[in-house]
Amino acid sequence: MFTCKDSINLLLEFLEGEMPADEARHLQEHLSGCKPCEEFMSTYRATPGLCKRAMARQMPKEVSAKLTEFLRSKIKSCS
Repeated sequence: MFTCKDSINLLLEFLEGEMPADEARHLQEHLSGCKPCEEFMSTYRATPGLCKRAMARQMPKEVSAKLTEFLRSKIKSCS
């Protein structure tokens, strides 16, 4: 039986189909009966698509300028 921590640590292997079938079945049983793990897996699966969509958009020039200014000021203060 898997704990929530085990499930999270094995999620990538599970989703990529690299887990032995027996182990995957046990993990699926945990994921099916654990609401927090189900929600985590759902967001975990959605993350790559969200990142791709975010990267496809261009940052507004005002935001880009303010971010650049902020980062430069932080770099100067660390020097």
